[in-house]
Amino acid sequence: MLDSAVAWGNRAADTIKGYAEFAVNEHQENLAYNEILTNPDVLSDYTLKFFGPEGPYPVYENEQQLETPGYRTEPVNPQYGGQLPAPPTAAAPQQPENFWGSFNEIMARDPQNAWRVINQAQPQVLANKLFVME
Repeated sequence: MLDSAVAWGNRAADTIKGYAEFAVNEHQENLAYNEILTNPDVLSDYTLKFFGPEGPYPVYENEQQLETPGYRTEPVNPQYGGQLPAPPTAAAPQQPENFWGSFNEIMARDPQNAWRVINQAQPQVLANKLFVME
C-alpha cells in the first residue's frame, strides 16, 4: 500500500511539473506576442522575415525575383482556366418601413447572416435608426 501511494505521489508530481512547464512556456510565448504587437521595430522585422524570400509567404516585386530560388510558385489550377465563378447577386433592398421588421425576423431565425440585410439597407434607413437611438 505504501508503494502504491509513493507511485501515485510520483505521478502527481510529474503531472504538476508538466503543467508548470506548460504554463511557463505559454507565458514566454505570450510575452513574445506582446513584444511583437507593442514594439513597431520588432513587428516590422517579423513582417519582413515572414514575407521575405525565406519566409512562408514570399512576395515578389518583379519577374526577375520570381525566378530567384526561394520564391516558391504554384501552377495555376487548370480546372478554373482563369475564370472564377460570379459572386451571388444580392436581393433587392427593402423599403424603409419593411426593413426593420424583416431584419428582426432574420435576427430571430438566422442571426449570423443578419449582416447581409444590413449591407442591403439604404444609408438613410440606418442613419434614421441611429438618430432615433441617440
